[in-house]
Amino acid sequence: MEKRMNKENLLNLIRSLNIDTEEFWVLSSSSLVLRDLFADAGDLDLAVTEKGLEQLKQKYSLKQKENGWYVVNDKVECVLDKKEDWKIEKYGDYNLENLNKYFEYLKTSTREKDKIKYAIVKEQLEKGKI
Repeated sequence: MEKRMNKENLLNLIRSLNIDTEEFWVLSSSSLVLRDLFADAGDLDLAVTEKGLEQLKQKYSLKQKENGWYVVNDKVECVLDKKEDWKIEKYGDYNLENLNKYFEYLKTSTREKDKIKYAIVKEQLEKGKI
């Protein structure tokens, strides 16, 4: 079974990428782990700016998948995106995917693992905590 990553593991992985913190934002379950809303994540999904993508290309041999995402290594994938305020929230030292935006995705997902996350995010949004 794959080794899942807790918050400390994710933070260490993010730091090891050596990418400017303003050039990426953390997506999906990893963004929940960093907010202490979910215990662990199987991988780290990032959205990156063009500059962020170039920084990753300098250190890693990125392989682009058919869906447009890039495989950075066995634990990290990224997608090129534009940084817009409605997509991100500053949380601690890092930019994370906006919970409302992630919730919109979760509402349409049929994946079993997303149903658990749906309930967690819905509860947080209803509490107005985030």
